[in-house]
Amino acid sequence: MNFTQTYEAVALTVASGAVPLIIGESGIGKTALIRSFSQDMGLFLVTVDANLLKEGEIGGLPTVTAGKTFYATHHKLAQIEEYLEAHENGCLLFIDEINRCDHAVQQELMNLILNREINGYQLSPRVVVAAAMNPPPRMDSLGETRYQVVEMDPAQENRFVWLPMDSDPKEWIVWGMGEGAIHPQVLEFIGMFPESLHEVSKEEGRYATPRSWERISRALWTLEDSAFKEEALYHFVRGNVGPARAQDFLGFRADQKNALPSAQEVLGEEQISQWTKDALAQASHSRRWIFVMNLFRAAQEKPTPQTLQRVAQVLLLMPKDLRLSLMRDLRRSFYEDLYPALLAQELFLEAFYESFR
Repeated sequence: MNFTQTYEAVALTVASGAVPLIIGESGIGKTALIRSFSQDMGLFLVTVDANLLKEGEIGGLPTVTAGKTFYATHHKLAQIEEYLEAHENGCLLFIDEINRCDHAVQQELMNLILNREINGYQLSPRVVVAAAMNPPPRMDSLGETRYQVVEMDPAQENRFVWLPMDSDPKEWIVWGMGEGAIHPQVLEFIGMFPESLHEVSKEEGRYATPRSWERISRALWTLEDSAFKEEALYHFVRGNVGPARAQDFLGFRADQKNALPSAQEVLGEEQISQWTKDALAQASHSRRWIFVMNLFRAAQEKPTPQTLQRVAQVLLLMPKDLRLSLMRDLRRSFYEDLYPALLAQELFLEAFYESFR
């Protein structure tokens, strides 16, 4: 499942009272998904990294008082209690990397997750629990696994709703153009080579993930306002995605000196200039797709009749197969506002029907 599909499955699982277990490669976006879900649901997020826990830690250290044994509350659980006392909304307790900890720690976490109790401490009904883990070796559907994991027994596994998550290049690009604020060169590179979003570099054991491309994006933004040399960028990219993909990306970057006009520039022109038409005609499918998706976003912010007309004019410049793909993406991503506004434009409808002639 991609990010959106997994998000919706998590929401349904939580609403039904079950515990979701998100399974995916490192850097795929599991934590980002949980962070987004907690914000949308108005839940205070508390994350426990299972791989950092030692045996007995989550249950609290024991002390004996008047012949009775009491257990100190772990600081993460205390954080939940403090928040619930001061606020009316609930919490989301997220147990990350649950199969990367010792078996004894895993057993303790199972008590907390499934029984909602550990050493006398009770989770409040206002606490929602979710977990995540890397793929176990037997999950061939998620590709070759490279993790040292502690597998749960079948009885424990059956207590979770398993939600396998994978990367989706097109969805990631759409996110990167908006909330993610990913550098345009990274978006264009992934658009042209979608397999690069998540792949293993055999040369050095490095592998590209959405997380590593986010780091590269931040470096590119930093580079624009600094005096770092191109060689430093190469070593940075290589350290994130391996030497072969670093060479590919830097070569791609060198070839992209002739940038396309911005969406705002095209919307601001009295008419589409010949330079814009030529630049779009020479661009690759992926660059044109990213350009028009950015144009959709700009038009969404200011959907005047002139803006909507310009969007339709640009769509008519696209090859028919790309135009239909863009219209499908328009309907999926801008269904509530821009899409119905464009449907009222005669030129937009002409662009649609012309695609089938």
